Amino acid sequence: MHVTPRPPVIPGLTLGAPLGQGGFGTVFLARQDRLQRDVAVKVDNRVLQTDRDRERFLREARAAARLSGHPHVVNVYDAGVTVDGRPYIVMELCTGGSLADVLARRGRLPAHEVIEMGARLADALARVHNLGILHRDIKPANILVNGFGTVKLADFGLAAILDAHAESTVTVGALSPYYAAPEVFAHAAPSPQGDIYSLAATLYMLASGARPRDIPWPAQSLDGLIAALRAPVSPIEDAPPALNAALLNALAADSSRRTTNAAQLRDELDGLRPIRPLPTVSTNRVKVLKAAAAVVVVPALVAGGFLLRGLTGTAGTTTQASQPTAAAAAPAAAPPGMTACAGSDINGFCVQDKCFGGLVNIADVDIKARPTDCGAEHSWQAFTGTWLPKGAEDMTGTAIAKLPEVSRVCTAAVMTARTVPGQSTDGWEIEILPSKTGSPDRSYLYCLAKPKGGEPDGSVFVTG
Repeated sequence: MHVTPRPPVIPGLTLGAPLGQGGFGTVFLARQDRLQRDVAVKVDNRVLQTDRDRERFLREARAAARLSGHPHVVNVYDAGVTVDGRPYIVMELCTGGSLADVLARRGRLPAHEVIEMGARLADALARVHNLGILHRDIKPANILVNGFGTVKLADFGLAAILDAHAESTVTVGALSPYYAAPEVFAHAAPSPQGDIYSLAATLYMLASGARPRDIPWPAQSLDGLIAALRAPVSPIEDAPPALNAALLNALAADSSRRTTNAAQLRDELDGLRPIRPLPTVSTNRVKVLKAAAAVVVVPALVAGGFLLRGLTGTAGTTTQASQPTAAAAAPAAAPPGMTACAGSDINGFCVQDKCFGGLVNIADVDIKARPTDCGAEHSWQAFTGTWLPKGAEDMTGTAIAKLPEVSRVCTAAVMTARTVPGQSTDGWEIEILPSKTGSPDRSYLYCLAKPKGGEPDGSVFVTG
């Protein structure tokens, strides 16, 4: 017989009826007496027996509270232990239920909705990991929807600081086997790659109405379980190929072949969303902003060929005779967003404060980068650019790298020459980003740079 749990007495709160009940606890609707605000209170069924247990719980609650303020993480307001030793957390009340509820009501969701919420949740997960926190149990039931329709990561009851070592071990039985990464079943240490898998599995479920892998649980045989965990994931019918590529990469059975980090998954999904135009302003900069918006609102930069990784700062080994002069390589008209540079001793065009988020290479055929304001957070800034010869859009990245137009321009020497006086770009990584945005008849590219292991701080390259 199902028994409705009695709400505990917690000072400052008036607890009402249960909102939901799981294997380890109950969530109650509650009222904060002093602020007259409705909240949700999660009360764990387990009793904390020792001071060490209580400290560990409070540490995890503080970790969850550090995430408060991100628009896609449920806010934590307070935490404590009841008089009978049960831990509780006071949280933001999300009246829209969970994504499991949404699935039950609507079935599979349209791809554009999954892309939108997936990008925002991946951004929240990137923030979680940057703070050294793991979620460990991402699934539709642990993603809530607030009264404004915003999706939010919730239930960090299993979260822990990454350096907790032995204390961070979590058994499979405490997780959701249908959304857990394959390595969890081998009792591997929790990792960010496990969270990435769980988020991708959740998005796959939302977009397809089915789990990515049919995991037999409880497992009847070890061989059957291993075969299920290694089984390939089928693409989602009618989903955009790029969405399938992003999800299947994040669902790789081998964690070493999985999407590198949550920020990469975010950027891949962001690249599938239309870019919003800049807001209208009533100043003398309207004409300038309209011109910028005309560039920003077009589809994300797309180019054929492979994204170049680790492009060196030295020129190629082609002979002098095979390298056209600057005058021969650069047409009179500059590519979109570029201008002719002052002085003739530097190759390439000057770029007008062009910054981007993470570079995204989907299946090595669709390369995108999200344009962003150089004054805001960004990953890459263009220091120069040039035209590409016709036919370059059909080349691989290796072939593009060997083109004289590229090997002469995307170099550390040119980057240094374009660096603002007083700044240093020594040792920065260099990438190229081919594009046809604003130039449908001819391809061009940006030469991008960023500090190794970091991001640029503002604009560091001259623009003319």
